[in-house]
Amino acid sequence: MIRMINKYLGRGEFSITVPPLDGALRPNELLEETAKLLIVDAPDSLALMNGVPVVSTHFKVLEVDNGNKEVARFDAEISCMTGLPNGGLAVGLIDGRIAVVNGPNNGKIIEPSEGATCPTAMYADSGSNLFVTHGSSINNYNEWKKDLMEKNSSGSVWRVEISTGKQTKIYGGLAFPYGIYCNGKLFIVSESWRSRLLRIFLDGSKPPEEVLGHLPGYVSRIAPAKRDGIWLTVFAPRCQLIEFILRENRYRKLMMRQIAPQFWVAPTLRSNKSFLEPLQSGGVKQLGIMKPWSPARSYGMIIRLDSDFQPVGSLHSRADGSRHGITSCIEHNGRLLMAVKGDGMVASFPLARIEKE
Repeated sequence: MIRMINKYLGRGEFSITVPPLDGALRPNELLEETAKLLIVDAPDSLALMNGVPVVSTHFKVLEVDNGNKEVARFDAEISCMTGLPNGGLAVGLIDGRIAVVNGPNNGKIIEPSEGATCPTAMYADSGSNLFVTHGSSINNYNEWKKDLMEKNSSGSVWRVEISTGKQTKIYGGLAFPYGIYCNGKLFIVSESWRSRLLRIFLDGSKPPEEVLGHLPGYVSRIAPAKRDGIWLTVFAPRCQLIEFILRENRYRKLMMRQIAPQFWVAPTLRSNKSFLEPLQSGGVKQLGIMKPWSPARSYGMIIRLDSDFQPVGSLHSRADGSRHGITSCIEHNGRLLMAVKGDGMVASFPLARIEKE
């Protein structure tokens, strides 16, 4: 009865609220100070291959510091990558296959299993196992916006033995898991549609535990920080308008049926590319200027978490910024490298500069 009353009045779990950007998540413009290291269309996943930073863009893998040098090319788009401890690179493809480049298993192709067709992030341990998050069992990686608007929770985590190709499902029912991290003790997965981090128990002895929740954006990949803690990328912001649309089922289904996906009232990696896009009143330019505090469908954010997975700092590109849609980051040689997919670049920022903030 109380739930019905709350639903009618819009209270409790039915209230439309978004967590504020406050405390360690207070907005700044540090991402606007990052250097453009590589200009490339839709850079997505960063990894270290034999100690060299590489980035994926559509069908190709490029070296970051070597002027667009092509490392590998595939017949399907790349959806995620990770470096292998014994050398080489594991590459997830949009059709669900996993390929190995260089190293002892160079050229190996692992075919997808049922329910494991949307690799979004990978982690390789020292025992030649890959741990892979699959965002959805219904949609592919490029259909993430559709997966959110359908309100799916069909994602999963799998263990893959590289040598044999054997795949074992560890846990399912996740709402688009998009990042994975292990420090030797804890196994952490980022769950995008629920804007949180989960601890996964590999032996299945317990259900996942939330270690950090109620974040103000849709989380993506995770990278270790060498001094301590981790980096967490946020590829798009949450806002009240989108939260409202997600609850209005009839409107949401009509929108998906009648309007092209790029014009949905939904998060995006880069907004303001077309005058046909949906607007909120604060998002309308005035005198040709987009106000930095405007409600926006795209944003740039990287969160620094401590060893207890609590936010201790963050870097932002606000509504009027030019570093939106960050899907991946890694540390390398005193720099934080980031794949700015929404604005088409790999950017670099000195870690020493971040530590002073």
